[in-house]
Amino acid sequence: MNSTIKLYRPDGSPITDWESWTRPKKDYHWAPGRSAMELAKAWFSESKISIPRELEELFNSLKRLNGFQLLSGIPEKVTSLPERGEGRNHDLSLQGKTSSEFFTVCIEAKADEPFGNETVGSYREAAIKRRESDIPTRVPERIEKLLSFVPGAQNKWDNIKYQLLTALCGTALEAISDNSNFAIFAVHEFHTENTIVEKIDSNSRDFEAFLNTIGITQENKFGTLFGPINVCGIDCYVGKIVKQK
Repeated sequence: MNSTIKLYRPDGSPITDWESWTRPKKDYHWAPGRSAMELAKAWFSESKISIPRELEELFNSLKRLNGFQLLSGIPEKVTSLPERGEGRNHDLSLQGKTSSEFFTVCIEAKADEPFGNETVGSYREAAIKRRESDIPTRVPERIEKLLSFVPGAQNKWDNIKYQLLTALCGTALEAISDNSNFAIFAVHEFHTENTIVEKIDSNSRDFEAFLNTIGITQENKFGTLFGPINVCGIDCYVGKIVKQK
């Protein structure tokens, strides 16, 4: 793995230290111990940009990534999703290559923040009720399209967090946009003095349910990439890493 990766803000300006990391839309997300700032600091644990050790170990768990190089990355990268509405906001999108392939990595950073408040089923149901009240929405069509991209029967997704569905599909769509050969969706979890164990445990259960739904039944352990699974015609690998206090 080389160390020549360059990070850029969405406007194209270079990121030279963790403080120049692009800010999330909501200011209260940018605070010590919260995922956005912890992710930024993780990439500047040394005097220059350096891949977090736990992420490098995750990549080393997959033979397909032998000799990988990371080329560039953009925090808060937005990928368009089907139908009108908000796109998928990746906490960090990376591009890299091996000796023979290009790949895209999309990272969802968490301290103990949940994977959103809504499941696929509850989000669809709420949208249908809005439509019945003559409030225009294309959410049901968007969900149907996203579910056509992923493995597993549609009804098995009803109790899965909607954020995880958009994260996986958004990763594949970003890889297509990057002309990559395969993709990686990774959750980077940070345990800090401010995180609450019960919330972390709840996230772990949500993530394990997500893995089971896409056909990954191995033990939900850190530091291993599972897959590939086919999403939008792209080989996608999924994993989770944890940075302890």
